[in-house]
Amino acid sequence: MAADTAFDALLGRMIELIDVKLTAAQRQQLASAMPQIQWDFPDAKTTLCLAATASGLTVATPLDTPPFLVRMARTTLEDAAFGKRSLGTAFLAGKIHVRGMNPLRLREFIMLVDPLLESYREASVECGKESSSAVL
Repeated sequence: MAADTAFDALLGRMIELIDVKLTAAQRQQLASAMPQIQWDFPDAKTTLCLAATASGLTVATPLDTPPFLVRMARTTLEDAAFGKRSLGTAFLAGKIHVRGMNPLRLREFIMLVDPLLESYREASVECGKESSSAVL
């Protein structure tokens, strides 16, 4: 199965939208805590590396051994973004796997969750790919 290029584009747009939502101080906090966050979506054969700097968030080349990795199915992200299931519930149910999280930096990661979900929803609507699992 080939990578889903439409999903790749949607995730890239999501990162652009997140960047606009975060303040300069939030970007600096994220860059200091987690300069790179790699997201792996095995079901979509997609890996996205978010690079955070004080000047902005960008998509970077995925790393062989990322310092911080979040792995989940695409449907898990869509369910959370469209209100079908919370990320916390998905994590507790074992649907999200996180590696490399420094518990002292949890606040910076949590700060990213709401803008990420909101940006995913917006990017999905822009791309005309609203989730089939959306709660109507």
